[in-house]
Amino acid sequence: MKPGHYKSPPPEGIIGPRVNYLSRLLRHRFNKVVNEMGLFSGQQDIILFLLDNEGATVSRCAKHLGVTNATASISIKRLEHAGFLVKKADESNARITNLYLTKKGRNVPEYIREKMDSQEKYITKGMTEEEIKSLSKLLDRAIQNLKEDDADD
Repeated sequence: MKPGHYKSPPPEGIIGPRVNYLSRLLRHRFNKVVNEMGLFSGQQDIILFLLDNEGATVSRCAKHLGVTNATASISIKRLEHAGFLVKKADESNARITNLYLTKKGRNVPEYIREKMDSQEKYITKGMTEEEIKSLSKLLDRAIQNLKEDDADD
């Protein structure tokens, strides 16, 4: 899907739909990067979890991601077949399977970070450092406003 596929941003001064539009463009670009690595959207979250939780079980991974064991198992099986991780029986209990990243899996975060850093340059193209900081602060304020509103409910 090309960025032009999305409807144009709303008229100047309307924030919510504009942020949503930007979010869709960013998500589209992020999914493209993930797909270039042979991953499906969301699988990078499993890899990032395993970076800090080497040897975790499927159920622990599922719990962290907020999905069912069955859902996590499907993604994990795909990641294993694609060479991003391996399953190994637990040394103390053979009924337990632990998950470990391969070298290919360990390279995912660095690749994604490089692509996201490049994307950041596109997002801020033509902006001064002051404008970038100002936009960042304004977005932070909008986020905080929505969080406070949610807390009041």
